[in-house]
Amino acid sequence: MVALATASVLTLAACGGGSGSSSASDSSSGAPTSGPKLTGTPIPIGVISSLSGPQAPSSNQGDTVAPAWAEWVNANGGLNGHPVKIISVDDGGDPAKAQAAEKKLVDEDKVVAILVGSDNLVPAYDQDAISKGVPLVSGSANSADWYSNPGMFPTVTDVVSGQATQLMVAQKYGHAKKFADLYCAEVAACANGTKIQGPVAEKLGMGFTSLAVSSTATSYTAQCLQLQQDKVDYAQLNFSTAAAAKFVQDCQAQGFNPTWGSSAGAIGKDLLDIKGITVYGPAYAFPSVADTAPAKTFRDAMKNYAKGDNWAEGTGSFTWSGLEVLRKALANAGAQVTPQDVTTALNTISKDDLDGLLPNPVTFTAGQPVAFGSHPCAFVIAIKDGKTQAPTGTVCASA
Repeated sequence: MVALATASVLTLAACGGGSGSSSASDSSSGAPTSGPKLTGTPIPIGVISSLSGPQAPSSNQGDTVAPAWAEWVNANGGLNGHPVKIISVDDGGDPAKAQAAEKKLVDEDKVVAILVGSDNLVPAYDQDAISKGVPLVSGSANSADWYSNPGMFPTVTDVVSGQATQLMVAQKYGHAKKFADLYCAEVAACANGTKIQGPVAEKLGMGFTSLAVSSTATSYTAQCLQLQQDKVDYAQLNFSTAAAAKFVQDCQAQGFNPTWGSSAGAIGKDLLDIKGITVYGPAYAFPSVADTAPAKTFRDAMKNYAKGDNWAEGTGSFTWSGLEVLRKALANAGAQVTPQDVTTALNTISKDDLDGLLPNPVTFTAGQPVAFGSHPCAFVIAIKDGKTQAPTGTVCASA
């Protein structure tokens, strides 16, 4: 990410609307249907997520979404007559557990693809899956591995473009004059974003500063006062959601309450419960509250099939997006489906945003990784008056 940021200059453009939204057909409604009997062999798809460990609160929505997606698909004809079977495993926030989870899916469960619901640990196991021919589909795609390895299929805004879109959203929707990147102190790579954002801020004519924030600090008063002194009017919360909520409350206690920046993956109860805040941010996958046909299909499917209500934002939309790309690829699945069949089918997808479900038209090419900068656009999400909102339009950063 740092190499790309120093080697290229981002040129920025704001886009007026989504890409190619259309009305959902009856076959893609979320309502229960009595579809044809599924006579094909089951297609097993693995899902790896952080269901326990420190990242679980903002990473486990996919565990609700994936089984509901499978029930919805099976009620609407399956994958060309094949029932789909979801096998969900927990990476535990630990590299060794992540490796064991992937090996179980590939070697024991014989999955034909793996949906990576949360990708913090994907470098620990992606080479094993790829070497055995099992494609990895995002889900969240923050790791650089998504953009360097053939056999990995990112479906969302790429991470470098995402850093730029944070500032674009701040300026266009938050009317920011001075932007602060508050990044996680615990992970060295978190500081890399400043190398991308500093030049972007200069191009946009915005003031810029940055600050490392520990998610385990007992008080953020000193940091709040520093930001206030620096005349920051937009502060991007690029660290854990629970700590970000405490940060906002500590700043409010000091009379400092700028417009806050977040992202779709972080918006949830912790931020929604805080009174008197306004939040904007890029959504690398569709906001669940968006007024679009694909988002409505998602909401209807969740209301009818989800076991629980933990599906909005977080990794929920990311998981649904990746699974829908798999559904697109396997629309003409043959009598038997192997991992190689799935890889081949994925590589036929070209310039397709699934009727506006994805923020970018995606193209996959056999033997080639998806390039940084090739998924430059993001949706927009917000919190106002304690409710999640989805402002119209997208923001795009292109290399």
